[in-house]
Parts: sequence; C-alpha cells; structure tokens
Amino acid sequence: MRILQWIIALLVLCNMGLILTIWLKPTHDDPPPHETPRDYVIRTLKFSAGQVAKYDVLIKDHQHAMHELRDKASKYRTTLFANLKNEQQSSPVTDSLTTLITNVQKQIEMVTYNHFAQVRTICTDAQKTEFDTIIGDVIKKMNGRPPHPPHDGQGPPPHHGPPPPEGH
Repeated sequence: MRILQWIIALLVLCNMGLILTIWLKPTHDDPPPHETPRDYVIRTLKFSAGQVAKYDVLIKDHQHAMHELRDKASKYRTTLFANLKNEQQSSPVTDSLTTLITNVQKQIEMVTYNHFAQVRTICTDAQKTEFDTIIGDVIKKMNGRPPHPPHDGQGPPPHHGPPPPEGH
C-alpha cells in the first residue's frame, strides 16, 4: 500500500512538472528581447524585402530631420536656462525662447506624423489594417516605454500615467 502512495505522488509531481513546462514555454509569437521599433514594424507587418528597403530610407530621413530639430530645441533650452542668472523669470527673451521651443516641438510632432503617414503608404491594404492597430505601440517603443497589453473592452481602460518629461 505504501508503494502505491509513492507511485501516485510521483505521477502527480510529473504531471505538475509537465503542465508547468508547457505553460511557461515561450511561444514563437513572443517578440525578441530589446526589439527595436523598426524590427517590430517589419516583424508585425511582415514587410517584404522591397518594403524593408523603402522603410529604411524613410527611417533614415526621419532620423536626420529629428536630429536637426532636437539640436535646435536643445540650443534654445540652453539659452533659456542660461537666462536664469538674469533673475527675470518672465521677460520678452524668456517668452520668445519658450515660443521657439514650442514651435520646434510642434515640428517634431509633424515630422513624426508625416513619417508614419509615409510608412503607411508602403503597406498593403491588409498591412494598413494591422498598422492602424500597432501604431500606438510603435510610438511607445520609440519613446522607450514598453507597450501595454490591449484593452479587452471590459471596464475602463487602464491608466498608465502621463509620459515622462522630455530629457529624463
């Protein structure tokens, strides 16, 4: 009778181990660790080699434009904060600089919007539908934030808080 209990216990442990192995096994749909936004788009939309080549040109152009705009904004910020030593928090110079920074930020948003509008044009109709679904996750990946799982429609959507301040 004692041997039968040991056999049953061993079979239960083997079954639990098998269930855990199957449950914890990574699926092939899991994204690679530290996947870039570029690779995420290519993998998710299943871009062809021709689409990848066009996408890479769009990325290069986008990065070049963003680099120039960020440099410009950085120079304006440096000048703005150098103005602190004048002890005039609100002055025409301060107002002008903050307006310039705001205008550059607007340009950054438009460059990014136009970039993704161009990316969408290289998609097939089926890819456009998927693109429209993933664009929020792509933006989050570009900003260094992990995408959150899709909302299931049950109850209010989860609150993820405001984005971190630029440059932090």
